[in-house]
Amino acid sequence: MSDENRLTVRRTFDAPRERVWRAFTDPNELAQWFVPKSMEAEVHALDPVPGGEMSVSWTSEEHQMDNEGTFEEVVEHERIVTVEETPQGVNRLTYEFHDTDDGTEVVLTHELPDAQMVDGAAEGWGAILDNLEEAVGGA
Repeated sequence: MSDENRLTVRRTFDAPRERVWRAFTDPNELAQWFVPKSMEAEVHALDPVPGGEMSVSWTSEEHQMDNEGTFEEVVEHERIVTVEETPQGVNRLTYEFHDTDDGTEVVLTHELPDAQMVDGAAEGWGAILDNLEEAVGGA
């Protein structure tokens, strides 16, 4: 896979790994941060076990985006992999959680094996991770 269909973003949060993990796996917490700016999130399903369902809608006055998929891999406090089937093909997201001297580093890898990464994806993820930073504590 090339850089055209893969994006990796690293961010360190001033919070313990268990706290950051909870933000990814608790539906009420996920709804607070896992959303682009100017949109609201509604979590319909979040079952973070292999084969479990994940369904989140992002809405604004003009748009609605539905993110529906399954958890492919879940290693508590270490790694989450989700997979979605989209009109453009498979959308695979891997989140890795690492302890650091400053808190917890999250390494997010967004892969689109069948398509090129959309323009603005890095900025979009940056804004979503800014929301996470606010939710769990500044970095």
